[in-house]
Amino acid sequence: MTNILHAMLGKGLGGLERVFLDYQPILEAYAAKSGGVCTGVVRRGGAVADAEATRTPPLEAMPAFTDWDPWTVGAARRLVQQVRPTLILSHGQRPARLFARLAPVGVVRAVCVHKPVFDVVADTHYLCVGRHLAELAVARGVPPGQAHFVPNAVAEPTAQAHPFAAPGTAIRVVAAGRLHPKKGFDILIRAIGLLRARGLDVVCDIAGEGDERAALEHLIAELDLGVAVSLTGWTVDVSGFLASGDLFAFPSHQEGFPLTLLEAMAVGLPVVSSAIDGPVEMIVDGETGRLVPPDDPEALADALAAVIADPERARVMGEKAREGVLRDYGSARLARRLEAVVDGMLEPARRGA
Repeated sequence: MTNILHAMLGKGLGGLERVFLDYQPILEAYAAKSGGVCTGVVRRGGAVADAEATRTPPLEAMPAFTDWDPWTVGAARRLVQQVRPTLILSHGQRPARLFARLAPVGVVRAVCVHKPVFDVVADTHYLCVGRHLAELAVARGVPPGQAHFVPNAVAEPTAQAHPFAAPGTAIRVVAAGRLHPKKGFDILIRAIGLLRARGLDVVCDIAGEGDERAALEHLIAELDLGVAVSLTGWTVDVSGFLASGDLFAFPSHQEGFPLTLLEAMAVGLPVVSSAIDGPVEMIVDGETGRLVPPDDPEALADALAAVIADPERARVMGEKAREGVLRDYGSARLARRLEAVVDGMLEPARRGA
């Protein structure tokens, strides 16, 4: 019997949290095959706990103050005693550190790595959402057999884009993500200003929330872009929001394997992205999207302008991206990949049983 404790203690509803939610039903089905259970653990008061309050089976919600806070440690200890896990899989460093200290001898421990900042701990498996992260884990001393590449997946979108279908109207650039400096939305806003200064009728909607909202609002006002750039907040209909655009901009400075970019490609939008780790694994430059140097508003503006200038080629590029993403990064493909990795992690323990 395989029991899995699957933990994620993030506050929001960003990429890390969405990967956790993608994994949960796959792990529940996997555990059930052997008569076991997969218990999903989330932060009490966090966005996932609130959004999934009526889920069946329910997620366990626990406090998540600090690694050593007695309420947090006590709740984690009770969960370990209750679940009696064969495998503990954590998303993020806090649950990884917390449950590593409480794991009984013989329990397989794994961490899903979403970004380049992560602890390396002996006898731990690393499920890396980008190939570059798996290579980084090995470079930092993780045995190759314990560093696994499991790329993020995208569900079949609920909408499909029809870019440049309304001639004579403003070109709509869309973007989405947490409002954080590493996402590069300031670069995108400056690029939109450059395009409008060149006489292009371009508007931009950015979906998301975060601590950088005030700074971005100030920049929009400073560049007199209030009529052109909107910070629309989080949206529950991601596919619908993306499909309403003519093209998608992804100006991030640092990523693992960005879900939002996958989602934009899946709805058939032509995309322009920073040429950084993660996106360069997903995009063939000039065929399924455009790649530009990060932190360069001029380069981003030039690439956006080139896509706008050739709408037929842009539509073909978006369609190729859609076909490739749905083929290579669909939900069924994730299930097969994740189950194979979990099988491999648990096999040594099974042989020794």
